[in-house]
Amino acid sequence: MNANGAIATPHAAASEAGIRILQAGGNAIDAALSAAAVLTAIYPHQCAIGGDLFALVRDRHGNTTSVNGSGVLPAAVDVEKLREQGNEVPSTGIHSITVPGMVAGWKDIASLGALLSPAEQLQTAIGLAEKGAEVSPSLARGLQSQSEQIKNDAGLAAVFVDGGAVKKLGDIFTQPALAATLQSLASDGFDSFYTGPTATMLAGGLRALGSAISEVDLRRHQSELTTPLGFDYDGVTLLTCPPNSQGFVLLEALAALDSIGIGPTELNDRPGFLLAASILAAGDRDRYLGDPKLTEIPLAKLLDKSSLKARFKAALTDGAAAIMDAAPAHGDTVSICTMDAQGNSVSLIQSVYQTFGAGVLEPKSGVIMHNRARGFSLKKGAPNEMKPGARPAHTLTPLLVLRNGEIAASIGAMGGRAQPQILSQILSGVLSLDRDLSEVLSAPRWVFGGADIGFDCVKTAVEKDASDEWDDTLAIAGLPVERVGARDERMGHSNAVRRLPDGSFDSASDVRSDGIGLTC
Repeated sequence: MNANGAIATPHAAASEAGIRILQAGGNAIDAALSAAAVLTAIYPHQCAIGGDLFALVRDRHGNTTSVNGSGVLPAAVDVEKLREQGNEVPSTGIHSITVPGMVAGWKDIASLGALLSPAEQLQTAIGLAEKGAEVSPSLARGLQSQSEQIKNDAGLAAVFVDGGAVKKLGDIFTQPALAATLQSLASDGFDSFYTGPTATMLAGGLRALGSAISEVDLRRHQSELTTPLGFDYDGVTLLTCPPNSQGFVLLEALAALDSIGIGPTELNDRPGFLLAASILAAGDRDRYLGDPKLTEIPLAKLLDKSSLKARFKAALTDGAAAIMDAAPAHGDTVSICTMDAQGNSVSLIQSVYQTFGAGVLEPKSGVIMHNRARGFSLKKGAPNEMKPGARPAHTLTPLLVLRNGEIAASIGAMGGRAQPQILSQILSGVLSLDRDLSEVLSAPRWVFGGADIGFDCVKTAVEKDASDEWDDTLAIAGLPVERVGARDERMGHSNAVRRLPDGSFDSASDVRSDGIGLTC
C-alpha cells in the first residue's frame, strides 16, 4: 500500500526529487516545490524562475487556496510607443517581459503548510544547475525550434550553444549563474528575489538590456491568495483558479454539458458535444478575460446552467463562429501534481509561456525571462488591454477534484490555451478508478486552435491513432479537422495523482512528456 504520497511531473528527475522529499519527512507541498525548482533547472524551455505560476493548495485541514503567482506589466512600459510600432505585443525580447511572479508564488505556497526550509526544497535543483543535466527529448525539440533565437541571445547561447550549434539530445548543460541565484534563495529566502541583492542584480541586468523592469517593480510584486473558483458537477466538485487565469473556461464548458444532462462519466463518449462546449467557453475567454481589477468578468452569468443551456444549443450549430483566433503561443508550461496521506494536495502550473519565453537569459543571475506580456492586447478597450500595473490574461489552469468534500485528484496539463480542452478530455478517465491512469493520460486526443497550435486558420487537430469516427463527429459547423502525429506534444501533456478508496495513491504522467508518476 502506498501510504505516504504521490507525485507526477513532466520530467522523471523532478518526480524523483519530489518523492525523496516525501520519504525524508516533507509533505505534498514541499514535494511540489522541490519538483518545481528542479524543473526550472532541467526544463528551461517550459519554465524558469523568471516566469509565472498558478496553483491550488489544499491543506490537511481541508482548506483550499488559489495562489495567483502572475506578475504585472512594469510601471515604465510605454504602451503608446508599442502601439506605434505594431498591432501586437512583441512575441519575444525585452518588451514581452512582465514582472516574474514564480518565486513569490513558491513563497506563498510554502506558507500554506510546508514543513521544510527553502534550502531543503531547492537542494536538488541547485545541484542540477551547478553540476549539469542532460538535454531531454522535449528540451531538444525546444532548442531546435528556437535555435536562431538562442544563438542571438548572449545569455542563452552561453548555456545552450556548443561549437556554433544548439545542444542536442543527451548533451550536458550547466547553469552556474542560475545555481548561484537558487543558492541565494535557499540561504536568504524566496523574498530575496524581490528585495535583496538578487533583485538588484536582476533588475540591473535587465535594465542594461533595455527592459523597463525596475527594482521598484520587483519590490512591489505580491501574489494574490484567494478562494478557488468551484463547480459542482454531478457528485464531484471541481476547483480551479479564478481570473486572470482562464480556469473558468473549463468550468463553463462542463457547465454547458451539464445543462443538457451530459455528466462527467460521459465526456469522452460525446466528443462533438465536448468540442462545441469548449468552443463556446473559449469565445467567452476571448470576450472577457483580463485582470479582474480592471475589467468586469461576469462569472456568475457565464457559469449559470440555465442561461448556458440556450447558448449551448445555439453553439452546437454555430460552432467555429464563436472562436477568436489567437496570436501564436505554443503552450510551454509544466504541471506538478502532488498528494500526501495527511490530506495535503497541490496542483501547480508554472511557465515561461512560449518556448524559452522572451528569448532572454539575464547573464549575471542566470534567469530566463518569460514573455507573458503576450497575454495583453494593444487594442484599446480590450478586456486584456495592455496597461502598466495590470496582470495579463493567463492560460494556466490547475485543477483539484473533490468527492463528497474529500480530495480525490490533482490534475494539470501543459497546452497553452488548450489546457481546459485537455483537462476535460482526461477528467472522465481520472474519475474512473478502474481505468489505468497512464492509459487515460496518454490516450488519443483532439485540440482546436489556430496559430497557437501551428495552423494558419482555426482547425481541430486530431491525433492519427484516434477513432476514425472522430473526423465526422468533430467536424463542427465547418471547423476543419486535421490529423496530426500520435502523442504530439502540441496536444499538451498532462499529469495526475488520485487517491484510491483504500487510502493509497495512483499517479501518472503523459507519454507526450519526459515525465513519470511515482508513489511512496
